[in-house]
Amino acid sequence: MLATAVLAAASGAALALDTYSTKVLRHTVLETCDLIQPLGLTQLHRGIQSPTDTLEESVPRQNKLSLAEIELNEPVGTQVFVQVFGGSEAAVATRLASLCPNGVRHKNLREAPAAAATIRKIVDSGDPKNRIDVVFMGDGYTASEQTRFFDDIQRLTNDMFTGNTFAQYLPLFNVWAAHVPSAQSGIGVGGQPRDTAFGLYRDGTELRGVYTTKPDVARSVCAQTGPNACDFPSLI
Repeated sequence: MLATAVLAAASGAALALDTYSTKVLRHTVLETCDLIQPLGLTQLHRGIQSPTDTLEESVPRQNKLSLAEIELNEPVGTQVFVQVFGGSEAAVATRLASLCPNGVRHKNLREAPAAAATIRKIVDSGDPKNRIDVVFMGDGYTASEQTRFFDDIQRLTNDMFTGNTFAQYLPLFNVWAAHVPSAQSGIGVGGQPRDTAFGLYRDGTELRGVYTTKPDVARSVCAQTGPNACDFPSLI
């Protein structure tokens, strides 16, 4: 009985091990990285079982390069977003150093937007530390269109979790809506963004393929939801 209790306590301790993470944009040819998310505590990760454990998740960059990046003449398809997880800050920092031997640049970290976002929690299923948090941020909604924005997000959320497929998973999710007023309504077309909070635009007039010119602003707004609450930032 005592052995069982000790084993249960040990298992509980393992599950409660803090997880640390950082996120970078890795330039595989240059072997440098741009810091996207500073090193800090994050949601618990079941793959991290000891202070020395690390693992990473990688996603190829798909959004367009800026003009400044194009001028660097870096080969297309050689940039990868990498999030490193670990059981301690030291373990994450060591792994990051091996991924970015030529250094980590902080140029992607900028000041928060001047206009703070108005944030509402549309679905509250629990602590973000053990939930999947989706943050919707609408572009091209002016100050007078704030009510319309929150109505749109409520309708979108209802549509996402209606039906047998996803309704059962709703208790695992938190859903947030963040409104930053845009000077102009709508988003840009023909490759030209309007004066909006996140600078979204389409290459032509087609509905698919929407790009942003202000990813740093989006990251800052998403972070305003609080610790561990920016798992899936979504610009609409």
